[in-house]
Amino acid sequence: MTTTFKSGESSKAYKTKTSQLLTMLVNPRIIFNEIPVGLPDTNTLVVDNSQSMDLESVPVQGGVLVKTLALSLDPYMRNRMRPVDVPGDMPALPLGETVTGFGVGVVLRSETPLIKVGDHVYGFMPYQQYIVVPSIGANSLAMQGLGLQVLENKYNVPWRYYVGILGMSGQTAYYGLKDITNPKPGETLFVSAASGAVGHFVVQLAKAQGLKVIASCGSDEKVKLVQGLGADHVFNYKTANTMEELKRHGPIDVYFDNVGGATLEAAIENAAQKARFVLCGMNLWLLSRYRVKMEGLIMTDWVDKYLDEFLEVVPRDLASGKLKYLEHVYHGMDKVGQAFVDLFTGGNVGKSVIVLEEEDAH
Repeated sequence: MTTTFKSGESSKAYKTKTSQLLTMLVNPRIIFNEIPVGLPDTNTLVVDNSQSMDLESVPVQGGVLVKTLALSLDPYMRNRMRPVDVPGDMPALPLGETVTGFGVGVVLRSETPLIKVGDHVYGFMPYQQYIVVPSIGANSLAMQGLGLQVLENKYNVPWRYYVGILGMSGQTAYYGLKDITNPKPGETLFVSAASGAVGHFVVQLAKAQGLKVIASCGSDEKVKLVQGLGADHVFNYKTANTMEELKRHGPIDVYFDNVGGATLEAAIENAAQKARFVLCGMNLWLLSRYRVKMEGLIMTDWVDKYLDEFLEVVPRDLASGKLKYLEHVYHGMDKVGQAFVDLFTGGNVGKSVIVLEEEDAH
């Protein structure tokens, strides 16, 4: 960028202008570009570089200025991609506006005693490089507006883990097994989409609790990955008959459902007496026949009860190597279009994360 010194302009004015130019940076953001019909395509989410921000002078209004390090991509986001006048479980994303979701970042400026410069924070935020959060509540829940949680990271895991296995997907697996299903050693658990963000963690947690684990995946490559996590029987649902596989290796005491549809129907047909299912599906009339307990899971319902335990146990076990983490990292915002498509076409393995900048946790 070239700065021209105009005739009659004072040296002080020139220095001020130059300083502003040095701190005025492009602030790229991910916008919701078009409402998909069926599956999303690479134009559903796009990057917009038209906005900028002066990092030194932008008002933070008693809050913080955050530089984003990593962003989460999750299937639930597809449900928000609808006209704003169509009702749904979560607010619709306004077309042409910045996408919001879970992210982790580092604080560049702070005007609150609750958060220091250099702190790393996690929360529900706009998907852009630099974010101003004008007011902060101590450890406010991520789903409540733009509340941020300060991260301790005493086990020095990569910061991007906090939008992956230490974020919504990992907590969904942990809370679902711990509180809803209450599994007992020797029981049989079936998990679908077992190589996915939630499923691969369910496999490991279940094995650690002494369960027999049956798992389904969408490719032979993914089958091998899940076998490496310790599952007792893994099959490719595209080439095997799910109903027959469950008859052969069931009955099922616990089912962690990530896909619904025919897989859920097969699980219900092969349920043990008093089985427990996490999430939802079809053919609900069969549940009373087998006295199956089925419960929907929204991880925020258990945050107050289990978050402290989760953030102690899981980072420790990741750092020690006791737990393995499958993640699909996309470097740079420009990868978001394809990354989002991959979520729905089997192009990813594990948790999908957009990394804007790697930062050493040590």
